[in-house]
Amino acid sequence: MKNMIYKYLVYVIYFLGIGMTSSGIVLMPFNAVRYSIILIIGLSLFLAGSIFNEIVINQHKMTAAESVKLIALSLTLALGIGMISGGISHFKESPIYVAYLIPMGIVISFISFILKNNLKLPKKEQMLMYSGVVAVASILFIILFFSASSSSMNMTPGGDIFKKMDMGQH
Repeated sequence: MKNMIYKYLVYVIYFLGIGMTSSGIVLMPFNAVRYSIILIIGLSLFLAGSIFNEIVINQHKMTAAESVKLIALSLTLALGIGMISGGISHFKESPIYVAYLIPMGIVISFISFILKNNLKLPKKEQMLMYSGVVAVASILFIILFFSASSSSMNMTPGGDIFKKMDMGQH
């Protein structure tokens, strides 16, 4: 039963961490101090979940080098996923910024995932896979950038969540 509770707690910590990381990254241009704090808390939660998962649940005895690798790759994985998730959720609030965030998040999270999980492929397949991810990210950037720049989409930076509403109007 203790192991089940630990696994649940790790999932809660991971998802809270990613949620806060997503918000912190994408909304930072609107309030750098507030959203930097949220970003740091989110990254700290995700990192704590990763460490807890490895040490307590998997009972992995890590060397100093493995610990540094886990920390670095957990943080870059959380940042990359946060860039994707936050970008999708808040495209309208900052469309040009998000046009960069999502593709970069795909590349960062993909590479971090491969390295964190020590996944190995033959060189040819590895190059094909990385080239494919960069190609998809590049195409996505072009689509997002032109969508954000298009006057027909009515993308005013700041979006809906930052509009001041008059409580008397609906």
